[in-house]
Amino acid sequence: MDGGVGSLLVVETDTFGSHVRIKGKETGHYICMSKRGKILGKLNGKSRECVFVEEVLENNYTALMSAKYKGWYLGFTRKGRPRKGSKTEQNQREVHFMKRHPKDKGEHHRPFKYTTVTKRTKRARHHKTS
Repeated sequence: MDGGVGSLLVVETDTFGSHVRIKGKETGHYICMSKRGKILGKLNGKSRECVFVEEVLENNYTALMSAKYKGWYLGFTRKGRPRKGSKTEQNQREVHFMKRHPKDKGEHHRPFKYTTVTKRTKRARHHKTS
């Protein structure tokens, strides 16, 4: 892969509101949530399990709540593992995604910054030389 960039995600709108579907560009799988709250990928993203409601929170971050299972959010641990929807809440960091800057604060629109995600490596230990 070029530049070490991970898989790209495509966000598709489901309606004229804040309902979205998220699809992996390379795999063609949609991110969905099962009735047990498990995050999984499906090739057919037409079901309500694959639709999320985009919410802009008070801290200006975006959270994605399941359209089918109200109160369950798309979330990932610090290690990148998906959290079960039933174990998520709107105020948890694991469900906070892109930060939006409010228009009324006089700030100009800034484009998203893309970063390269790499595996964390152990720090090299410095040995004392005699």
